Amino acid sequence: MKPLKIAVSKGRVKEQLIALLKEAGYEFADLNNRKLEHVDTSGRISLISVKADDVTTYVERAAADLGVLGNDILYERSFDGYELRYLPIGRCRMCIAGFRGFNLSDRSFVRVATKYPKRARDVLEEKGIKGEILFLSGSVELAPIVNLADCILDIVETGKTLEENDLVVLETVGQISSVLIANRVSFKLMNERMMGLLNDLETAEKRGTSK
Repeated sequence: MKPLKIAVSKGRVKEQLIALLKEAGYEFADLNNRKLEHVDTSGRISLISVKADDVTTYVERAAADLGVLGNDILYERSFDGYELRYLPIGRCRMCIAGFRGFNLSDRSFVRVATKYPKRARDVLEEKGIKGEILFLSGSVELAPIVNLADCILDIVETGKTLEENDLVVLETVGQISSVLIANRVSFKLMNERMMGLLNDLETAEKRGTSK
């Protein structure tokens, strides 16, 4: 029986997912090598390492049965699949940030630099503010510094990068965490196995919160 393939982004989210899976009874060996796929020691699941922006593509095209990515990225996508459950990993905030004293409410028009144009448009619409959304794939913190934008919309974990660039959080507009998603066909064909994994994760989460 082939393992359930789970697409997950490299870095912090993958590390936290592995820790959660370990709590749920799934062990991995040789994680320090450069392989892009790791099968757990029981052969039930495998993790494939991809870029966060590519997780939905792998899952939609059935290259992976499941995927784990932040709901900030999922919000920006048109994903044809199932959202199974939120996971207690990858938690951070979606914030508007800029120079201290900047106030969105004082502006009738604002330039916002972001990696999340859909969320930025929705935020401005909710506030009734007209603006220009500037999509940047790199360090958005630079945009206010060089006067490319008035403020930024980005995820914030510790706020250290903002602080080092003389920027502050002006407003938190949402909470971010990772979501477990599934391919539609895989969900039907492997439903029992996926439900077992979900139960294992839920048990591990409850165990973790009780410690």
